[in-house]
Amino acid sequence: MKYMEGTRHIPVLLQEAVDLLRVSPGATVVDATLGGGGHTRELLRRVLPGGRVIAFDADRDAIERFRERAQSDTMLKQALADGSLMLEHKNYASVGEALEQLGIGSVDAMLADLGFSSDQIEAGERGFSFLQSGPLDMRLDQETELTAEKIVNTFSPEDIERILREYGDERESRRIARAIGAAREEQPITTTDALRTIIEHAYPKSKRYRMKIHPATKTFQALRIAVNQEFERLDAFLAAAIERLKQGGRLAVITFHSGEDGLVKRRFKEQARGCVCPPEFPLCRCGRTPRIRILTKKPLLPSEQEIRDNPRSRSAKLRGIEKL
Repeated sequence: MKYMEGTRHIPVLLQEAVDLLRVSPGATVVDATLGGGGHTRELLRRVLPGGRVIAFDADRDAIERFRERAQSDTMLKQALADGSLMLEHKNYASVGEALEQLGIGSVDAMLADLGFSSDQIEAGERGFSFLQSGPLDMRLDQETELTAEKIVNTFSPEDIERILREYGDERESRRIARAIGAAREEQPITTTDALRTIIEHAYPKSKRYRMKIHPATKTFQALRIAVNQEFERLDAFLAAAIERLKQGGRLAVITFHSGEDGLVKRRFKEQARGCVCPPEFPLCRCGRTPRIRILTKKPLLPSEQEIRDNPRSRSAKLRGIEKL
């Protein structure tokens, strides 16, 4: 299977996700998270001729990189020219309004890959990774205002602790938050290197030596989630996606974080539930019927081979539903 050339990003659970969506020529499909473009390309290949893919991304740089790479790909270049592939610089949370503006009422399938692409992570100037030197930015959409630098320098230690605990499941959230508070009194924390060093010094040495991940991993993850309001936007996307699916249409979501996966699982279960009347009612009075059918009782996981080929896929989980 061909991946996008000119990108470091390898699409995760590609075959499984596209197979789950069961798209065919003539279908209208949304890739809610363009990223490196691997899922988009495979979806387009399956809906042509006669179909179309609308790909969204909040990161304008990701869209421009994709456009450039598409010029050396005959299928993508032609699809962009004839409108069978449309690129939209919008956060996936606004997919409902965006489709309305495009005059598209409903679609046959949607896919959302919630992971950040390798192109984004490895770009030091974006500030996503503690492994790359750069400013403490972490914005997916560069046109928004909140940055990781603003959080670590202006939020109260209590709020920083809550962010690290709730979004990063960081057990040393209080210790790290206090260390950040003390460090910023000396000088502002403006770079990934500075924040990484603060976390390393704050972490108990007895724990550091036993850890399989770097002490800064969960803090950087939590800050990224907070900066981009990832949980709130995921919730909005799930509601809009189900609403916009045709009857029999399918939605697939790939998560990389337990909080994301838990949210997707809960929302799918709620939408798949029928009557919510108390058990003692002899007859249903609520009139509620299931809106979706869950296709994955348990999430689909990467194979051992995929994890060996792409270690970043190790935490991925794929869940899917079909609209009734």
